Amino acid sequence: MQLKISAITCAILATTTLFAEDYVSVQYMSYNEDSGKTTIHTPSIEINKDFGADYTLNISAVHDSVSGASPTYYDASSGASATLPTGHTYTTDVIYGNIPYEEKRKAVSVNFTKRFVSRDEINMGYSYSDEHDYTSHELSAEYLHYLDSSKNSSLSIGTSYQKNDLEIYCFMNTKDCDGVSGASSKVKKRDLNVVNLEIGYTQILNRTSVLKGSIYMIDEDGYLSNPYMRVVINYNSSPTIAQEQKPDTRRAYGVSLEYTKALTQRVSSIISYRFYDDNWDITSHTIDLRTNYEWSNKTTIGIDFRAYTQTKAKFYSDKKIYFTNQKYASSDRRMSDFASFNYSLSLKHRLNSKITANISGGYYKQPNYFNALYFNLGLKYNF
Repeated sequence: MQLKISAITCAILATTTLFAEDYVSVQYMSYNEDSGKTTIHTPSIEINKDFGADYTLNISAVHDSVSGASPTYYDASSGASATLPTGHTYTTDVIYGNIPYEEKRKAVSVNFTKRFVSRDEINMGYSYSDEHDYTSHELSAEYLHYLDSSKNSSLSIGTSYQKNDLEIYCFMNTKDCDGVSGASSKVKKRDLNVVNLEIGYTQILNRTSVLKGSIYMIDEDGYLSNPYMRVVINYNSSPTIAQEQKPDTRRAYGVSLEYTKALTQRVSSIISYRFYDDNWDITSHTIDLRTNYEWSNKTTIGIDFRAYTQTKAKFYSDKKIYFTNQKYASSDRRMSDFASFNYSLSLKHRLNSKITANISGGYYKQPNYFNALYFNLGLKYNF
């Protein structure tokens, strides 16, 4: 019996079977939050090259340009500034508003894959990212082991180590730059180390469906506060605008599940769920539903919906509830309890045997916080 397998089904099977592909991909992404509150422009390039059947090299580079305004507290008498005011502030001068900022980031990553006679794989990677006050180096490794000769089942274990170096500018008058810790220096150095560990299992259930599952752990140690973020202490008596203070350690655990199904020869869906829990009392749930439709032999349409919800950190308070003598305090809304929803539509079209064009657009919403529109377009050249 001859089986006809569509490109959609091949894409499903590619989750556990590697298809050799040499390509160069150039992409451009634009993000616009609340009509200019935050804008991001991101050109990127990716090169993938197979050396025979046993080796693959992937190199990518990206350049982010970010501008906008970030919400935090400031003293109205001195204007919207990142500088931390000294001493007490009049109650009427305590403002929660947006402080303008502008940032550029350059990042590169290199990944190398080696396949053995058994077709097991080992993947090693290095990533580098640089901003004016933040530099990151990351090393990663993953081993994929097939559990049966038919390659229907596989087990993977991956880990990464990230070293982040931060520069805190003393003109902001943060507590990290007082007379004891080195106010005479223009910049105070801090670091942050992050370790990730993930173990996953993949099972091809039949010719049209794949199930994946994994457990993971994230351990962070170092400077986890944001030097640009402020809180208000003793608002009703003697208000003081102070730098936020988060714990210097954070440990998280979680699980993820993903089910991929070819519904027809032209339609496939992927549904995934991710659970996260950490010792800051943040618990989150993420559900993602993606559907791809092979409209023709050259064109594929994708629809994606993602829903996310989380609880607030134990040291978070919003602008209606102020702090007194707490050791840890933050008004960073990323630490709050919130929900978000993301909707996107994508189109890929093969122009000829070598070139594929893609375009996508989406809408992101955090109720009571902000909305954003984004789009991405690019070209992929197979050589």
